Amino acid sequence: MAPFAAFALFEKDTIDAHSNPAGIAIEASALPPRKIILRDSMTVAVLVLSTLALFAITTFLFRSFSDRREELGKQFAASGHIALQHGDAEQAVRYLRLSLSYAPDVTENRLLLAEALAQANHPDQANGYFLGLLDEQPADGFLNLQLARLARQRKDTQSALAYYRAAAVGNWNGDSAMERFHAQLELSDYLASLGDHGSARAELLVAAADVPDDATADTAIGQRFEQTNDLSNALKFFKRALEQDPKDMQALQGARRVIGEMGEAMPAEGTQQ
Repeated sequence: MAPFAAFALFEKDTIDAHSNPAGIAIEASALPPRKIILRDSMTVAVLVLSTLALFAITTFLFRSFSDRREELGKQFAASGHIALQHGDAEQAVRYLRLSLSYAPDVTENRLLLAEALAQANHPDQANGYFLGLLDEQPADGFLNLQLARLARQRKDTQSALAYYRAAAVGNWNGDSAMERFHAQLELSDYLASLGDHGSARAELLVAAADVPDDATADTAIGQRFEQTNDLSNALKFFKRALEQDPKDMQALQGARRVIGEMGEAMPAEGTQQ
């Protein structure tokens, strides 16, 4: 009987195993539907809350990191600006490079770095920064003027002339008319230095047509006409300057020089022409 009893027990266990391969599952499924829903809802809620908490922590850390980078960028930029004002261009370059490593998209600091590189005698690097800025603002007068000066250093005459002319008609902050006027004068000076007095005089006539009534500006034009041996126009502008400011000593001395060269007599000081 013992073998038969053992076989009966084995057969019962086999039947139970086939009919209930996951006994625990049957026990769990025996839970009421409401409790199952509550259990699953709590699980989902815990997961959602955990995700939100993780997102909040990540956002806080990212913002703190971004704020810190921005603050460091401002600090190094301020140090670079101070160094440049004190004439230490190399130190300014170091500070401004650090500033841009933290805040690479700040246009003002990129421009300041380009100026510092130019003053520190790194013309190729300065040229690269100015060109990058010019791509974003092709009509900017200041950028074109800086590129003209760098082209002069490279003895690239054609590029220098092109940039000067762009600066003379470009957009400027502040007193645009006077900035364009000074760019035009610098272009004239450059042409005169090349020995092209005819083109220099032509640029002076353009500058004279656009300059506002100003004794200092008229004196500057007169001096340049004198340098290009256009004595009649030189005297004309010296006299215009004196009409606006009879005490303008540079205009008075310039008029006397020109009249002496032309073989004419200069009236006594203070008399009107």
